Amino acid sequence: MSVSVNRKGNPDGTSDYTIPVSGEKFYVANWYPASKELGVKIFYDGGQFTKDQVPEVLWELELLKGWAKANLTGYDLEYMVGRTETLQQKIPDAFDKDDTILYIY
Repeated sequence: MSVSVNRKGNPDGTSDYTIPVSGEKFYVANWYPASKELGVKIFYDGGQFTKDQVPEVLWELELLKGWAKANLTGYDLEYMVGRTETLQQKIPDAFDKDDTILYIY
């Protein structure tokens, strides 16, 4: 199982756009503790956000990237930094309409 950012845009309510965040095991071991330690309020498994919240989400991703640089090494560091950078690039483009909501699950 994995965690991703999803946009529900298909007529049946399924996702039409997905950005991978992390595998479940890595998420539980790293993303979740980092989010708790940093006080992340939007970008967490089970969260959702709108276009208006993108600046705050991008800031939270920057905090998570900084946490990874301070606490991880090797492959784990590369993986989390790479994922945060990809999310920072792709999230703004995921809002195809002003009323779009992105879900993290």
